[in-house]
Amino acid sequence: MGRLDSNLSLTKSTALVIIGKTHVRLTFSARPVANMLELEKIAPAVKEFAHEKADVLRGLGDQFSVANRVINDICSDVNRAHSRIEKARTSWLIADFLEPLDAAHQCPECPHPHAVIAVDGSQIAPGKHEIALCYLINTAAVVIYYGTSERPYAETKPELCYTEDKLYEDYAGRRVQIADKFLGIRRTLAESEHLEQTIREVASKDIPAVALWDGSLIRWTLESEPTDYKNRVLAQYLRVFETAREKRIPIVGYISDPGSKDFVNSLRIMLCPDEQVDCDKCGREPPRPCDAVNQLSDGVIFERRLEPGCRSALFTSRSKILGQYGEHEVQACYLNLGQEVARLEIPKWVAEDDELLNMVHAVCYDQAEKGRGYPVALSQAHERAVVTAKDKAEFFELIKHFFVKHGVRVSHSLKRISKGF
Repeated sequence: MGRLDSNLSLTKSTALVIIGKTHVRLTFSARPVANMLELEKIAPAVKEFAHEKADVLRGLGDQFSVANRVINDICSDVNRAHSRIEKARTSWLIADFLEPLDAAHQCPECPHPHAVIAVDGSQIAPGKHEIALCYLINTAAVVIYYGTSERPYAETKPELCYTEDKLYEDYAGRRVQIADKFLGIRRTLAESEHLEQTIREVASKDIPAVALWDGSLIRWTLESEPTDYKNRVLAQYLRVFETAREKRIPIVGYISDPGSKDFVNSLRIMLCPDEQVDCDKCGREPPRPCDAVNQLSDGVIFERRLEPGCRSALFTSRSKILGQYGEHEVQACYLNLGQEVARLEIPKWVAEDDELLNMVHAVCYDQAEKGRGYPVALSQAHERAVVTAKDKAEFFELIKHFFVKHGVRVSHSLKRISKGF
């Protein structure tokens, strides 16, 4: 057990947590509250957490050596690797490769001039303890021009949703009230509409452009949804992809510091000693042969294999929902930005067009350099789209103000009142 020495004043408190020979001094502002987190009580657990994390990091070197060996084996017999990956039965996602795995494509030059589009969104969810049932979706689109006299452009689109068609969803033959799952999808669709409009506007300038979208382009959460709902959402979602293809403006799903393991899972298949890989029926006790790389992520592998500025081979995904994407089926690669590795997801028609693929590669790297590790256009879109706790409070205060002004009775739940907001 550690002991705690404290020196309190009216303005701040300093706590010294002593665990063995380790001294950690914590300083925090004094607050007039009845209860507060007593960090000294969890300090031993934090120390143990750090020990375990250090052990994991020490083991990554060995796992990376195994991964490199498997990658070399794949490169020496590509057809066998493709066949094993194709026939494998797993419940987790697998990535198959479309280019040599030892590929490391150097960064091309950015087109001059060019434009970068970025879109992001956020929301205020409906709350049963608020004064009225409603929600808000806020999307932001940013356009930054390079090598032209065009000024940067930013637009936000906040939408208040309170009508019946906005509060309810037709789902599996029923009329259900909007919940978090539906709200997330509606925000994605609002982002796609805003992006489509912006792509059309930028296309009229007749200069090369790339459209960045924060997060994955693969709507895997729709896989288990009812067919009518899934088809309706996908038709609306993929409309922006069709517009982008028509205007030759590539869309990129940009994933910072990805934790995906699709490629690692493919390496696990190659490590399996069974002729026919069937992971769901594997009766082996851990550690299994495939566990030799299970602590790695795709990003960790390519951070070590790629020089800054280089991108990896292109990969496919076995996500079932992509079967309904058609020509917009998503492919992915990894790009070493120097400070981190990003996962770039692009539609098939971009991946198969060298000019567009090179432009995506160059612009994403250039944007990350300008943004000190993260695309500056996406950062700007996020700043304009994000809804803070203060925004949420002011949003409901505004509703309350107009309700009172127009004689609408206002009431809060007892739970909300007891929390003091």
